Amino acid sequence: MIKKFLRTLKILTIGVLWSYIFVVLARFLMLKLWNFDLLNPQDWDTIARYWNNGGSIKIAKDYIFSINIILLPFLWIYGWKKLDQTNFLNLLLWPLNLYNHWRYNQEMPRIILKKSKNSYDNLAATKQKLDSIKPQKPTEVKTIREEIQKKIESQTSKY
Repeated sequence: MIKKFLRTLKILTIGVLWSYIFVVLARFLMLKLWNFDLLNPQDWDTIARYWNNGGSIKIAKDYIFSINIILLPFLWIYGWKKLDQTNFLNLLLWPLNLYNHWRYNQEMPRIILKKSKNSYDNLAATKQKLDSIKPQKPTEVKTIREEIQKKIESQTSKY
C-alpha cells in the first residue's frame, strides 16, 4: 500500500515539475518564433477568429506553427513518461561518475588473465612434477621390505 502511495506521489511530483518546465520552455519558444503566447487567451481568440473567418494555412511558417500546436500535448506526455522512467539516483550521481571515469580510467595498467586449458591437464602436470620431486628411497629400506615380504609369503604358504 505504501509502495503504491509513494509511486503515485513520485508520478505527481514529476508531473508538476515537468509541466512547469515544459510550459515555460514552450511559451518561450512560441513567443520567440511566432510571437504567440500559449497562456494568453487573446492570442487563442485571434487564431479562432482567423480560422472561423475562412483563414487557411498558406506558407511553411503556418504549417510549422500548426504542427507545433498539435504536437505540444504529445511532447508533454512523452516527456512526463520518460522522466518517470528515469533513475534519478544515477542522474544525481552523474557528476561523480564522470569525475571517477576521468580520474581512474587514464591509461591504467590492465591485467590480462589467460584462461587455463583444462583443470585435469593442470592436475596431471602437477602430479608429474610432484613425482619427479619425490626423493629416492634408500636401498636398505627396499631390502628390508623385500625380506619382510618373503617371510610373510613363506608363512602364508605353510598354511
